[in-house]
Amino acid sequence: MGMFDLFKKLIKQSKVKEPITKKLSFSEIEDYIKDKIKENELKEKEIIDSVKKKIGSFNEELKGKITVLENFNVESKKTQDELKSIVNEGRKKYTESLENFMINLNKIEKENLEEFISYVNNIFLDFNKKSRMHYERTTILIGKEAGSIKDSLKIFSKELIRIFDKNKNIVDLSKSLVFIKLKINQINQINQILEEIKQKIEFLRKKMIDERKKERKFLEEIEEVKKSPNYLDYLDTQEKIKLLEEEIRTEIQNLRQLIDFKALANFYHIFENEMITIKEHKENFEMSFRKDNGLKILNLLENSKLNNNKISEKTEYIKTKKEKLKENKQKIIRNEIQNLNSEKTKISREIEELDIEKVKEEKRQEKLKIGKEEPIDVLKQELSKLNVEVI
Repeated sequence: MGMFDLFKKLIKQSKVKEPITKKLSFSEIEDYIKDKIKENELKEKEIIDSVKKKIGSFNEELKGKITVLENFNVESKKTQDELKSIVNEGRKKYTESLENFMINLNKIEKENLEEFISYVNNIFLDFNKKSRMHYERTTILIGKEAGSIKDSLKIFSKELIRIFDKNKNIVDLSKSLVFIKLKINQINQINQILEEIKQKIEFLRKKMIDERKKERKFLEEIEEVKKSPNYLDYLDTQEKIKLLEEEIRTEIQNLRQLIDFKALANFYHIFENEMITIKEHKENFEMSFRKDNGLKILNLLENSKLNNNKISEKTEYIKTKKEKLKENKQKIIRNEIQNLNSEKTKISREIEELDIEKVKEEKRQEKLKIGKEEPIDVLKQELSKLNVEVI
């Protein structure tokens, strides 16, 4: 083999294999993550079971050392009785702390590795905090035996830290998977709402189509009715009413011109109520006249002898026209076109309300679609860390 071939072989061996990217559609991601969570949970369980076995072994080791500690003869030490009492009390309390420490470690029921690690850490912290003073008092006379226990605790603690550090990637993966699942649920929830909105928009669209058909039908019926003899009679009567109203208005104004308001005011100038009536008629004759069909002003004219034939004739003429107007109005009963127009107006209003609601739902739909982009982008980023590409 030549030097060049050997160099190529060494370069090839030194190359690190690139992780294979798994390509999944969005619909496949949920099942994939579920499988990954189950797989990771099994790994977590294996680690936790392994640590529990180590806890069990350490428990047996510690029991032996506690027995040695308890059997140490403090009384054999040549020192003050008060000091011996302090050491004995410290040993008793330290032993109780050790026993509680092991009880707490043995009863951990956490299945999540991160929670398990946190719980173990808290047990160690609590033990160190509560036992430090008792340990120090014990070591005054029982240094070697108490120190042996402390050394074992250090070794055990370092072993647990080594295991936890070694499997930190499992904890990180668990967090990542939980976060991904949360984002998937968020996206699914948005998709569900979007589907509901889509169905509602489609319902509103179809409803509007149906209502517009009804509206066109009423318009066609209205056009047909407009060709009927009854409707032509109705229009003729309406025209007569309009002409009569205009004529009555004109005649009332003509009547005003026939009344001598100055003479009336001179005659009734000392009578307050009568003067009010005169003032009202002078300022707005038509409105005042129509209020009581001219009863007040005609009485004033009659009592003051200011009435005349022209005023009486004009008043009678107006009365005749009003009766004719009343007769024509009585002929006008709510006709078919009015009924059809009323129904058409209701439908038009409903179409307008449906359209407003449809636009509102479309805006809501657009807002949700934009809002959906953020969790999708975050999901893609998290999945890329697991060498998964969304296609």
